[in-house]
Amino acid sequence: MRQQWAMAAAGALFAWAAAAAFGPAAASNAEAFLVRDVAVDATAANATAARDRALARGHSVAFGRLIARIVPVGEVARVPRLDAAAIAPLVQSFEVDGEKTSRVRYLARLTFRFDRTALRRFLRASGVPFAVARSRPVLVLPVLRSAGTYLLWDRPNPWREAWAGLPRAGKLVPLVSPAGDLQDLRDISARQAVAGESARLRAIAGRYGAESVAVMVASQRRADGSPAALRVSVTTHGADGRKRTLAETRPVGPDATDGERYRAAAARIARRIQEAWKSENLLLFHRGGQLDAAVPVSGLDEWVAISRALADTPSSDGTRVLALSRGAVDVRLRYFGDIEGFRAALRRNDLDLHRGAGGWVLRRHRDGGAGANRAARSER
Repeated sequence: MRQQWAMAAAGALFAWAAAAAFGPAAASNAEAFLVRDVAVDATAANATAARDRALARGHSVAFGRLIARIVPVGEVARVPRLDAAAIAPLVQSFEVDGEKTSRVRYLARLTFRFDRTALRRFLRASGVPFAVARSRPVLVLPVLRSAGTYLLWDRPNPWREAWAGLPRAGKLVPLVSPAGDLQDLRDISARQAVAGESARLRAIAGRYGAESVAVMVASQRRADGSPAALRVSVTTHGADGRKRTLAETRPVGPDATDGERYRAAAARIARRIQEAWKSENLLLFHRGGQLDAAVPVSGLDEWVAISRALADTPSSDGTRVLALSRGAVDVRLRYFGDIEGFRAALRRNDLDLHRGAGGWVLRRHRDGGAGANRAARSER
């Protein structure tokens, strides 16, 4: 049966290989290149001119948001300035929602999907470093320390409210805020979160489809009865058991409300997380390599899923099918950066590349994606 599948699939596989030899195909899910909810409002001499003006503004706004998402903040100034006409070839498609027009005015909300190949070519030619790999979801547990007591699910908790109010869509690192419902209370308490009790952290992370948990403890130092500084300590617990910690202490203005202080701190920490991820996952076009690997597959459907995941891996520079055998496909993989970075990028797409007895082997994780899909839904 498997031999019959191999013979029947050979034509389809080698047709795919011909396209893959020239670079990765477009992925079915490229959230990094999707910019949603771009509001446009323009007035002109007539409705047609107003629409043209609004769409031109929409292109510029969407391009700016995308650049801010994938380019490190210190490199944004190096991105060439483009007008709407120059941005248009970088756009794969856009959708219009809530369109309203009058004789002289046009309003709408737009969603842009940028062409990943064209954009990567543009930034590479411009010498601008960027990252498009998306992290697995991170669950945020905002713990407020007040009067020597740790608060997490208690209300009011302006620190948790600040995180819940942050924009969540369109980030390379999806930061998931818990609902604070009865299941959350059963999973973990504030003190258990601060203590880093691994079983409790795994339980709540699993329910939210998160791979890691960031316990964020905020406290206000007071002097003479007035807030003097806001201190935030962030401990990220990874799925591999490793921990990362960062902390900051910032003075706070006497006129700001507690809500304003916590919202500003949450936004600042969230930006630091995004920037750190970008710095660690920049595409290194000046380095790269290739390797041959065997890909065990049970059928055409599994190979299609693997090939899509390869195409969706940012550091992949193309895949070529070398041979077919019973139950396996031999491929040549080209990649940017170093091999360990490439393997890490593959793992984020539920692919495992490892050395076997006869050489490199690429396998698909059978359970990949279920939890992440739930987190992606909550992110929107």
